[in-house]
Order: sequence, then C-alpha cells, then structure tokens
Amino acid sequence: MAVRDYELTFVLSTTLDEDASAAAVERVNQLIVTGGGSVTEVHAWGKRRLAYPIAHQRDGLYITTRFSLPGGAVGMLDNDLRLNEHILRHLIVRQDEVPIRPVLPQAQGAGAPASASATAPAELSAEHEEMAEPTSGDEELDVGDEPVSDAEE
Repeated sequence: MAVRDYELTFVLSTTLDEDASAAAVERVNQLIVTGGGSVTEVHAWGKRRLAYPIAHQRDGLYITTRFSLPGGAVGMLDNDLRLNEHILRHLIVRQDEVPIRPVLPQAQGAGAPASASATAPAELSAEHEEMAEPTSGDEELDVGDEPVSDAEE
C-alpha cells in the first residue's frame, strides 16, 4: 500500500490530568508508529468549549496530529481510536483532501502582507452601510417627533 499523509484531530476528556493527557497523546502516536507510519507534527490546542455535550462533558482538550501512514492501516487506527475511552471524538482526513496550512494561525509580523480575512470586516461594514441607505424605489416614512411610549393611554 502507498504511504499517504493524514491529519488527525481528536478531543480528549478533561477529566484527565496533565500527565494522563500527555500519555494519551503518546499512545495515539505509538498507534501510528505501530501501524507503520511516522508522526510529523503534534499541536495541542488546549481546553476548548464543545459545541454540545459529549458523554456529559462540556469541555475537551483538542489535539491535532499530522502523520504518514499506509492506507490499509488507517482503518485499524480509526478502530483503536474509537475504542479509547479517553477520546471523546476524532476525525482522520487525508492530507491531499485538505489544503495544507498552519493548524494554528501564526501572528503576522510587521513586514508580512495582510490576509484577505483582515480586510473582510471593513468590506462587510461598507456593504452594510450601502444596504442601510434607501434606494430610489423605497419610500421614506415620516415618523414625526412624537415620543413613543410603551403603555397605551
């Protein structure tokens, strides 16, 4: 089988202490190596709020691992991750299906070019102002200067 690049993101239970969390990450890395692969990067995102409770937990420790593994061993890795009681959720994605970019955004230096997302709020603000202005087909209503009260008299 051909060796491919993969990205694994998994959520660990927050009931684990720091040493147990490190041991769980090392166990996942060991599963990859045992399957004939090699780990290239491991990024710990830290404790994050889950979108919905999983196993009565509202928070989880997010870990992303990039690795190479033969295609046939991915099914066994997926099964081992599913059986691990400390992993709440996991997702394995083939790297050629995902554009390669840093897992966590890096701070831009003074000489770095601004990204498109940095200009997006200004563009949205300008579009919002254009939408707020009445167009020639819309009629403007004269509300008057009377104060509005909550209670009817």
